[in-house]
Order: sequence, then C-alpha cells, then structure tokens
Amino acid sequence: MPIGYWWTVAVLSWGVACALNRWRRPGPLSKIPALLVSELPFIVAYLLIASTVLALADGDLDSPGGAAGAAAALLALAGLGVVVRRALRAHAALHNTGRPRRPWGRILRAPFFPGRRNVVRVRGLAYGDGPDRTLDVYHRRDRPARVPVLLHLHGGGFYSGNKAREARPLIRYLTSRCGFVCVSADYRLQPHVTLADQVADARAAIAWIRTHAAEYGAEPGVLFVTGSSAGANLAIRAVCEGETGIMGLICRYGYYGDLAPRGDMPPMLVVHGEKDILASVSGARAFVERVRAVSSHPVIYAELPGAHHDFDMFESIRSAAVSEAVEQFTNPLPTLR
Repeated sequence: MPIGYWWTVAVLSWGVACALNRWRRPGPLSKIPALLVSELPFIVAYLLIASTVLALADGDLDSPGGAAGAAAALLALAGLGVVVRRALRAHAALHNTGRPRRPWGRILRAPFFPGRRNVVRVRGLAYGDGPDRTLDVYHRRDRPARVPVLLHLHGGGFYSGNKAREARPLIRYLTSRCGFVCVSADYRLQPHVTLADQVADARAAIAWIRTHAAEYGAEPGVLFVTGSSAGANLAIRAVCEGETGIMGLICRYGYYGDLAPRGDMPPMLVVHGEKDILASVSGARAFVERVRAVSSHPVIYAELPGAHHDFDMFESIRSAAVSEAVEQFTNPLPTLR
C-alpha cells in the first residue's frame, strides 16, 4: 500500500471537496482548504499530477491500493475542472465589459507573489499614535499626477489581520495599470479597543490621505474606500458616521450584520462569494437591499459562482476579474455617470 501517495491524494481531494461545497461544521478544516483550492486550482493540479507520476515511477500504482489512489486523483482533477469553470464565470457575474484580462503567467506560475516592477511600496507610515495605526502607500514608479486614491481596510473579524494580507492583487493592479495611489491601513484590534475606536481609526486614515496623498501624486478629492470582510463593515460605518466626499465604496466578502445606513451613501460595488461560510451570502443580499432603499446612488451587487471567503488573497482567475470590475467601477468616476 503506497501510504505516502494515498495521504497526498486524500488531503488534496478533501480540499477539492471543500471548494465544491459549502461546509460550515468542520470550521478551519474546511474553510482553509476551500480557499486554497478554489483560488489555486492549478497548483493543486500540479501536486496531484506530480505525486501520481512519482508513484508510477516507483511502481506504486501496480498495487490495488495504488490503482485506487490514481482513480481518486483523476476524480479530484475532474473536480478541479469544475472549480476552474466556476472561476471563469466571475467575469460575467461582475458584468465586466470587454474581453477578460487574466494574467495567466502569474496565475499559473506565481500566484503567491503579486508584485509588479513598476509599483513602489512605502511601508509603515504613521497616521496616529501607537504601532497599530500605520499604513502602507503604493504608487507607480513614474508617479503620474492627480490620480485617484484608494484606501483599503483589512479583514480579520475585528480581532486579527493586517494591512499586507488581503487585496494585494487588487492594489497592485490599480497602481500598475490605472496609476492609482493605493493605501492599505492597519487599525487597532479588539478586545483592546472598541468598535467605535476602530471606526475612528478608519476615519483617521482617511484624514491622513486627504493631508498627504498629494505627496505621492494623488488627487485627495478623488478617494475610494474598500474593505475586506470586517474591513468592509468599518468602511461603511466610517461613511455612515459623517465621512463625506467619498467617491465610492467597494465591499468584498463583507460582514454586514445589522448595518442599516439611514442616509444617502456614495456609489457602491458589493462583491460576495456564493459559497462564503464566514460572512453569509444572505447577509450580503439583505444589506444591499437596505442600502438601495435609502441611497440615491447606484449599488452594484455581484455574487461570484463558487467563491469562498478571502477570494482576493492570491493572483487567480477570480481576483483578476474583481480587479477589472473595480477598475470599471472607478472609471468613469461614479459621479460623472
């Protein structure tokens, strides 16, 4: 019995099963494999094929156990085909126009490294007192003038996370292709502070941008705010609590709870995964309806087939489609539509 081969196939097959379904009960045992397989299907395919070829070279497939393992690997590869097909539907689900722009080189070879040579990252700038109130600024190396600026607030359930985790493909795309100045901010974490303190941090980061963004070539008056998961919640609360002059809000796999904006909101793009087990898709739908009931500006909602939480952590088919959707949402600017 080729134990090593069996273990490899079993672990990868479990990830494929998690990606294809929406299983809450196993918790991290399903959440993490679901994310990795749904956004990195080609890496998983490489591992399955390589382990099968190695088992074949060692003669392990001649045994009944080895043959069964090979059959399971083929079944997992078929499941990966379904995962890829669902990811390819993101372009249409987001209502993107034109042919999709997919960076196949990075998607197939280096999905963990979304860096771009023409992007400069300025790290650890303070926007308030304390080590947790810092931000990173991304600008294009040639520093085009009077470009829009995007603020990103990370996720982590209000208790964890950092400014370098999510939205890296989006930030690099907007900076490199569109010339944006992008800012990704940390904020103080619970339980050491309250939710109100975290909203205050979001507003302080916005104030920093309005004061300093021009130093990096940005037009501070053309400001978009995006948030991942809990960061989407904080972005919305900052706007609801009197932050004005925001050109648009972009919420990705957001946790909305009972958020109910009572006044007008800026234009919004809300993107959620169909199979998100951490922030329910029903909660996203209900939030969008609540905003549409009170806002005079457009609220665009897109539900991504087969997507789980944190779908923009790596260079993937799906994250490329989301980046393109954000580009189209911000250009032409919503106020000029």
